[in-house]
Amino acid sequence: MPDSPAEGLSRAPLSEVIFILLQHFRASIAEAGLNLGHDEARELAGAIAAGQWHAKADSATQRIAEIVDSRLAELQSRWQIDFPTSLRADMTAIGPWRSTAEFLELANDKAEAETDIALGSALLAAAGRRDYAPYLLDALEFDAGGFDIDGAIARRILLHISGVDGARADWLAQVRRWLDDQPPRL
Repeated sequence: MPDSPAEGLSRAPLSEVIFILLQHFRASIAEAGLNLGHDEARELAGAIAAGQWHAKADSATQRIAEIVDSRLAELQSRWQIDFPTSLRADMTAIGPWRSTAEFLELANDKAEAETDIALGSALLAAAGRRDYAPYLLDALEFDAGGFDIDGAIARRILLHISGVDGARADWLAQVRRWLDDQPPRL
């Protein structure tokens, strides 16, 4: 039986996972004037995975941070909820909506915001922005061990940046302690 996409991501080279994250944001990065060709995106992904400098890393991560921050603000302004609440929100309580079409549009908007926050936070945390790592914990808590794609990516990035062994039974508690010990971003 073939691996699920989440299982595949848990075993793929980290640079490949980061490349996939970059591809998710490719159009938004290009809108900001930063064009990343396929080869250059692979180079950037490899540099981020290795913790190395890359000429376009700052511009790309700045744009992705803007996207994540705007999506977080959208959840707050549009529905008065934060990211963890949004992940758990029952769509019937979010509105107003009067038709199936409006309901589906709201559900899609909310899901796209959550995806951008989860994937953007993973990429930012991998690139050294530890202030976005708590959103990865939120995605993991929502996933509750099912390891959907967002959960698998969150786990992979958190283990990478913390250096915690994912085979340990208490890996999540160790990651939490590691995050608690990180200095605040200036």
